[in-house]
Amino acid sequence: MNFLEGLAGLPPDDLFTYPPPPSVPQSPLGEMVPVRALSCPLLLFLLLGLWVAKIPINVKPTNTTSAQWFEIQHVQPSPQACNSAMGKINKDKKNCKNLNTFLHESFSSVATTCQTPSIACKNGRKNCHKSQEPMSLTQCEYTSGRYPDCKYKGKQLDAFFIVACEPPQEGDKKYSLVPVHLDDVV
Repeated sequence: MNFLEGLAGLPPDDLFTYPPPPSVPQSPLGEMVPVRALSCPLLLFLLLGLWVAKIPINVKPTNTTSAQWFEIQHVQPSPQACNSAMGKINKDKKNCKNLNTFLHESFSSVATTCQTPSIACKNGRKNCHKSQEPMSLTQCEYTSGRYPDCKYKGKQLDAFFIVACEPPQEGDKKYSLVPVHLDDVV
């Protein structure tokens, strides 16, 4: 006995011999329409909504290399207030990023870190590199507001940083390896 038979309390042949109640959808020919046919578009819509909600907000913008996006997100030679500095980062995804770290060095200085010995990244890949000395940086932590009025609290510190490096893409500055991800601050 399947679920519908048990629910209806009717033998299998009786399930479809009685006219359906008025709330059951019918085709123009008076036939019952399977409920799954009606719920399929709704199910697809719900699944699409869940998929879109899972898109990470820190994905780089189109027409930007990973190194260029790293520079936008993390390289800030002259310290700026977090609320204004985060505006450019939040603009593309139209969302408030929870945490971001700015390195107060030039891109070329950060790129030289890619020449230090390789170490394991948090994800297990062996393309990370640790700075040779502590550097000035600012960590901007989201506190309140909704895009575009995101509010941040800044924390200044001197610390080592670990970056993931990869070969440059077309359009990148000419280095043998370029930073593409800030993996950690230690």
